[in-house]
Amino acid sequence: MSSSSNRYGSHLHQRDARTQLFGGPNGGGVPPGGTAQYRPATPNSRGQYSASVMEELESQNDAQVEGLSAKVKMLKEITEAIGDEVRSSSTLMASMNDSFDNTRIRLRGTMNSMLRMAKRTGVGWKAWALFLMAVVGVFWYVWLF
Repeated sequence: MSSSSNRYGSHLHQRDARTQLFGGPNGGGVPPGGTAQYRPATPNSRGQYSASVMEELESQNDAQVEGLSAKVKMLKEITEAIGDEVRSSSTLMASMNDSFDNTRIRLRGTMNSMLRMAKRTGVGWKAWALFLMAVVGVFWYVWLF
């Protein structure tokens, strides 16, 4: 189970990762340095592209594939972190459910014991409730002052 410092401390700047993944606030995959510069690819009179144009297009394609691969890797890391958080939250909820169930059982036993004690002494439950409120009032007064 992760600690609260790990849960909140290392992921405070999630918007930065989102910006890296999807670009600026308006979207788009514009590189951080500014606008994208692409060479126009126009064929010659016979409809063929020169070798330099083909190499330039291939390098642009490789750069975009690398960018997409980095984004896919980042998305994978994000989804793994979400999965870890869901698993730890589920474990915490199961633990809390067990604790609440144990507390409910203890409170039921205590209440039954108090009711049996009240019946044996012949003092009504209202008197016991008044006594309990007085004790809580004293503790409250001591705690505040």
